Amino acid sequence: MKYPVVKIPADGYDTIEQLGTKEKFWFYDEKDSTTKLFKIGRPGTGENWSEKATSELAKLLGLSCAEYEFAIWKEKEGVISKLFVPQNGRLVHGNEVLEKVIKDYPKNKFYKVRDYNISTTLAIIKGVPELPLGYEKNKTIQNPIDLFVGYLMFDCWISNQDRHHENWGFVLDIINKTIHLAPTYDHASGLGCRVSDKERNERLTTNDKRYSVETFVGKTKSAFYDKGLKQLKTIEVFLVAAKQNRKAAEFWLNKLESISQAEIKNIFTKIPNKLISGPAIDFALAILEANKKRLLEVKTGLIK
Repeated sequence: MKYPVVKIPADGYDTIEQLGTKEKFWFYDEKDSTTKLFKIGRPGTGENWSEKATSELAKLLGLSCAEYEFAIWKEKEGVISKLFVPQNGRLVHGNEVLEKVIKDYPKNKFYKVRDYNISTTLAIIKGVPELPLGYEKNKTIQNPIDLFVGYLMFDCWISNQDRHHENWGFVLDIINKTIHLAPTYDHASGLGCRVSDKERNERLTTNDKRYSVETFVGKTKSAFYDKGLKQLKTIEVFLVAAKQNRKAAEFWLNKLESISQAEIKNIFTKIPNKLISGPAIDFALAILEANKKRLLEVKTGLIK
């Protein structure tokens, strides 16, 4: 069975969402009495299927993640997600905190921000008292930083380059006076969704190692810097966090190792055919396999 595509009423438009560059709006879904965000993927990018697929992959890992469903509004295709902030609550983005701790921090610039370093971000996360609302801790994942290590491993697995300072944050529950790490969200740039089918096929079939899928994922850059000197790759970001929290890193690497190829393929099989091409599926699967191999190769060095 394919994932459904929810049809949003033409007059469903409610409130404009100001953040980001995509066309999006909030609406009230009478079917389940919840407020949801409709986000339109840019044409020709595959951002819609990537957002859905990555949210399902996050579920396999057991991460706290915003849930996404395919949707259409006035012939515009996109995804919808439920509001994960409680009534009278507020989402505080990372840049709002960073500007408080770093002088002259460029909060409105998203990329090539040298002050956006992983060490400062991890220190901020360590100060957050609560896991995401509704997320149950276990013997290893006790604190927000334990979970955030999983977010960073996930970025590497899906080749997500978009963990900028508005793509993580905290939820303020004003009624209960608690502060929680937010679920992970906005992964639409992952899985090579913006690569053309022509390039996908070439990379999948080439004998040139310099143009292989492995080389492609090896170049995946994160938005994070290392103390302002070097823009880090996604695997380097994970390693910085993992070395500070080895038990959590081992937990998430073991979770990744336990996920079967059949479980992953099932996610892509359920995407409606008109929303994703065959080469896009093959390329995404190859990215996930190559990154899984890279991550598990560093496991031995971490777990000593």
